[in-house]
Amino acid sequence: MSYSIQVFLKNNSFSEEYAQEKHEGKDSPENIRYEWEDEFRLTDSSDVLEIVRDQPFILAGEIGDGKTFHYEIQDVIQFIFHGENGATAIVFSEKCLDEYIIDHDHQKLKVYLNDDEVVENPVPGVYIVLSAFPKELRN
Repeated sequence: MSYSIQVFLKNNSFSEEYAQEKHEGKDSPENIRYEWEDEFRLTDSSDVLEIVRDQPFILAGEIGDGKTFHYEIQDVIQFIFHGENGATAIVFSEKCLDEYIIDHDHQKLKVYLNDDEVVENPVPGVYIVLSAFPKELRN
């Protein structure tokens, strides 16, 4: 079984009124609804989707030359998909989360982020606001 995940960064400057008046409710080059969109599929996931709040996310990896890093990221929501090969977490800072929609019947998760703050995407499936992103890892 697989889950389709779509992530949208809303454009806070988008005008629904302008879209209705000038473009039949659709986006236009001067009035875009989303700044960007990510879409991916988890192919090893079951129908079990766990939502975890109030637990830090551990961002860990290797910088190079064998140097590793390990940071706790606070104030996140984690969508944890369980599968035969373990669990996969899709993580968002609470500050940027606008809304989410889970459609279990069609195995889809749609997440809408606000653009109040810059969102970093250090690895696929992890979206952290810049103010919570470790300074040592910023370019």
